[in-house]
Amino acid sequence: MAKRLKKTVPPPAKQRESVPRPTSLQGRETEIALIDQLLGRIDLGGSALVIRGAAGIGKSAVLEEAKSRARERGITVLSMTGVQAEVHIAFAGLEQALRPLMKQAKSLAPRQRSALLSAFGVSDDAAAIPDIRLVALATLTLLTGGADHKPILLLADDAQWFDEATRDVLSFVSRRLRSDPIVMLLAVREGFDFPFGDADTLRHVVPALGDADAARLLDVQAPELSSDLRSRFLKEAAGNPLALLELPRAIQAAYDGEARWLPLTERLELAFCSRVSELPNATRTLMSVAAANDGTSPHEIMRACEVVLDGSVGVDAFAPAVSAKLIEFDATEVRFRHPLVRSAIRQAADVVTRQRVHAALATIIEDQDRRLWHRAAATVGPDDELAAEHDLMATRARRRGSIAMVVEILQVAAKLSSTTKARSERLLRAAEFAVDLGRPELLQRLLGGAEVDGSDELGAARIGWCREMSQLPIVSDPGKISALVGFADQARAAGAKSLASNLLFRAAQRCWWSSASSDVRASVLAAANRLDVPDLDPRFIAISAYVEPLRRGGEVYAKLNALSVTGTGKADILRVLGSAANIIGAFDLGVSFLGESSAELRKQARIGNLPRVLFVQAWSEMEIGDWVGAARQAEEAVCLAEETGASLWAAAAMTVKANVAGMQGNLEQCEAYARQVERLFLSTGAGFLLAMLQMGRGIAAIGAGRHSEAFEHLQRLFASADPAFHSGLQLFALADFVEAAVYSERSQAVRGLIDDIERMSAPKPVPWVETMLSYGKALLATDDDAERFFLQGLGQPARNWPFLRGRLLLGYGAWLRRQRRPANARAPLREARDIFDALGASPWSDRAREELRAAGEASLRRTEQIWERLTPQELHIAQLAAQGLSNKVIGARLYLSHRTVGYHLHHVFSKTGITSRSGLGPVLSKANSPAT
Repeated sequence: MAKRLKKTVPPPAKQRESVPRPTSLQGRETEIALIDQLLGRIDLGGSALVIRGAAGIGKSAVLEEAKSRARERGITVLSMTGVQAEVHIAFAGLEQALRPLMKQAKSLAPRQRSALLSAFGVSDDAAAIPDIRLVALATLTLLTGGADHKPILLLADDAQWFDEATRDVLSFVSRRLRSDPIVMLLAVREGFDFPFGDADTLRHVVPALGDADAARLLDVQAPELSSDLRSRFLKEAAGNPLALLELPRAIQAAYDGEARWLPLTERLELAFCSRVSELPNATRTLMSVAAANDGTSPHEIMRACEVVLDGSVGVDAFAPAVSAKLIEFDATEVRFRHPLVRSAIRQAADVVTRQRVHAALATIIEDQDRRLWHRAAATVGPDDELAAEHDLMATRARRRGSIAMVVEILQVAAKLSSTTKARSERLLRAAEFAVDLGRPELLQRLLGGAEVDGSDELGAARIGWCREMSQLPIVSDPGKISALVGFADQARAAGAKSLASNLLFRAAQRCWWSSASSDVRASVLAAANRLDVPDLDPRFIAISAYVEPLRRGGEVYAKLNALSVTGTGKADILRVLGSAANIIGAFDLGVSFLGESSAELRKQARIGNLPRVLFVQAWSEMEIGDWVGAARQAEEAVCLAEETGASLWAAAAMTVKANVAGMQGNLEQCEAYARQVERLFLSTGAGFLLAMLQMGRGIAAIGAGRHSEAFEHLQRLFASADPAFHSGLQLFALADFVEAAVYSERSQAVRGLIDDIERMSAPKPVPWVETMLSYGKALLATDDDAERFFLQGLGQPARNWPFLRGRLLLGYGAWLRRQRRPANARAPLREARDIFDALGASPWSDRAREELRAAGEASLRRTEQIWERLTPQELHIAQLAAQGLSNKVIGARLYLSHRTVGYHLHHVFSKTGITSRSGLGPVLSKANSPAT
């Protein structure tokens, strides 16, 4: 048994042995102590540390010291360095770090392996377009697999120059290191926007050296300085180690007489430039080529230099630059001693020299994409042939999964275009890709540059689509709906039926989100009918659902049933169908569509799309009585939404958590979630979020027996002047609002509502709506009619909605008891109690027991289930483990490392008292299915 547990329990809490030793870095004791602390506890779990500081402040030296200390401890070191010239090469930085681990890529899951190889350009499978987070998951798997053998230190220097794809992958990995022996150190120059990691990511700013340390360093490097120069250098260096090392070497060039004042970085660049100017011509040219090159091969640099000089260049030409301490050189690599050396050389070169250097590099470089970058840099004015080649490069970048790189390439292609039409088309294509990047300033700049002719209706529609998709449709603005309908008509007239359908679907969503008027809704439906699409077209079905969920609910329900039989495997279409099902109250269909959608998104590692789907899935699971599943999906939606910046869906998922907490009688937790959502979105006018919160508060108050309070909460959804007013969600609150009104003696306020909903949903309401109407009618009815409505509501369809069915049974049993029929009352009350017990709806369980007791039957108190001690994430992992899935497979499904999975299972075993995976099934059996 112990052997089985060993696979899932993390290593014992034991610090990795280290031998404290002094550092050769002057004045960096704090930084070294921090690194020693991280490395010393690496076996207890990983961490990420972002080190910031000015150019030359010593960040690279700190990382070098970390590398040395890690190797002394037997820790594997992986390194990567950002280079400004390589920022346009997707995954360039990541490939550096993973190169030593790529032999293990064959053990990756097929999708992960394909994504990683495509990202690195090793595979050219046109059918495999990887989501960047699938690449990130493959990276995490490689790193954690390597760390199973030896702990890993991952060093990332000059991270501000990493390509965006590499930064995204590193950020993903950094959030998932807590259970793995991996430490990540990133050095970033100050002044660069570098959003990275999460709240648990450690951050440290490397300060300037203190006066004493600066003086000691200067005296060691330049002991011959006069007192005046020494004082001047100490003042101007301001504690910057690189300045203290380099400025004295430029005494004659920079300090004869009174030199004009410059910022320190520029002074350093001038110092480096002065040294470059003293080099032989061949060496200077080598330096210009190396500074412009996006590679480090000495052979490549020499060949390009020969093209520039039109003559041979030997290896010895590098020697003067090495002697001047500008570069480090070996047979395989040329490295600048500091990024400021490279930037100084690049800035010092005139335009003609830069063009000649890039043209030379384009001549000798074999890699197709690198060659194109240099050709573009060497080109002045338009070049349509080169622009067309960049279009093909954008396609290759798309295949590698780097959307940010696609956008950058298309912008270069636009600059190379000779006509306004071609330039605008490329910028518009870039904008369509940029929508997915979540960078509104970039999107607006691209759209501003796309000069669409007034007669180009399709171009105008595409711009309208991009602008719409960059915004959240949560604010009531009927004008936007009308504009979308207009764009859809333009797209339809241009033959772009798919774009027109997408525009109208968005308009329909806005109708629902913003409680649009009947005239506006009618205009959307009329435009949709003009598309002339098949009856079972998913978006047409969804448009009908969002625009008229009651009036067209029956029709939509029938179509969704038909599609649930035929099936469709595309994640996005499944999401559309699932959302449409939820809007009309067909949660039993919605949960199926959405479950398939989220499963497909997981396979593709499309994490950015998951939060929204998981939120809607959580809502449908809540309605069908799978509150465990609802809490699980909502918890994961919040985590992934926070990671991907999708704060709207994080807030939406919290409303599900608030509603579940309210139904379970946890008033404090319900209100805590509600206040958290209000803090996030109160200022945005997100009426649907406020409405969902009022529903949670209302049901919590009903459970507590505070019906007047519940009525006050719920009536806000029906008051048109209230920020929480939401016509689409009024249907969802119907049963609660009627119950609150009846038990607070305000029945008259809701009688008309029942009549209105029944009239709008005629002739055949969706089963869920029909069941709610029956419940509402039963509560409002006279004694002569109540039983008929209770029995109607308790028909077969009600079994799909356990909580609603339980309330019908409770209401019916209580009514029977009041009619002096206690014997008849016991069966429905008993069934209601069991349903509420299974759901964990404590207030309603207590009420059912009270009614049973009054009807002459005693009940035992509900006992806590063992699985209820687990967090939603622990329960999710335990359920997957009970299915026989390995830690590795579970980790891939939940975007965690296998060690993190083991960490959570260790807690599961501890909380439940079981000792192996085989014991999980019996413990979790009642948590694995909805209450019935």
